[in-house]
Amino acid sequence: MSDLRFSVRVNSRPDGRCDVRVRKRGFEVGVPLSFDSAYDGVTALEQFLGALGADLAGGLLARARKRRVEIEAIEASVEAALNNPLAYLDVVGEAGTTAIEQISARVYISSFAAEADIRMLWDEMLERSPLVNTLKAAVRLDLSFKISL
Repeated sequence: MSDLRFSVRVNSRPDGRCDVRVRKRGFEVGVPLSFDSAYDGVTALEQFLGALGADLAGGLLARARKRRVEIEAIEASVEAALNNPLAYLDVVGEAGTTAIEQISARVYISSFAAEADIRMLWDEMLERSPLVNTLKAAVRLDLSFKISL
């Protein structure tokens, strides 16, 4: 294991949200999980999924630049299924946990590059992705891409 460490500092607020500081930047994280579609924050679970989508899209773009493969745009759609979301609400009689059981991500790539070139980039990105390599041992991952022009 490397001696290199990455860290953030997190401070809670009375409303359940948290302020995260990293290097000279900061961002807000909402409550861990919300079932309210009108909730005005971004939950910790949503930020987690966003981080995975950014890891996939940004990692793929970095591989493309390194290999000089032109990609116009990348969009990732990421969703998770919990074992039992009602466990978060302490619903009496509900079994299971709030653990994520499956994460699905579909990455849409706008490029005129050959599919074989995109597949090579995809495989390289997955090999190097810190989040994918961590999550694949803990949760079912369904990761795929689709090329559009």
